[in-house]
Amino acid sequence: MIEKTNILKLEKKPVNQIHGEKVLYQIIWGNTRGNKTFLKRITAVAQMSIPPGETNLVHNHKDDEQIYLILKGGGTVQIGDERTETEEGDVIFLPVNVPHAFFNTTADETVILNVSCRVT
Repeated sequence: MIEKTNILKLEKKPVNQIHGEKVLYQIIWGNTRGNKTFLKRITAVAQMSIPPGETNLVHNHKDDEQIYLILKGGGTVQIGDERTETEEGDVIFLPVNVPHAFFNTTADETVILNVSCRVT
């Protein structure tokens, strides 16, 4: 069976309190949509829309590492105690159980593709 999702038709909504309520997610695949996990270790694929001046708050994932792909916009990513500026096209690796956050420091919406992978 072919699994297909159209991101343009997915509802944008906050995920939970640890990510903040201003950042909106579109869960493409993952347990929160009731989908089966395709590659056994990928737990979620989501698109995040971060308004100007907002953040997905500093948080960590004890069992998942992540990749952020900046599709539109930019800002500052924090991983542990380090921060760096990002721009469209950047790909950022977020290690398991390390506090991280993304801050939209631009005047426009930032859109990020987020892939989460279980490591344990």
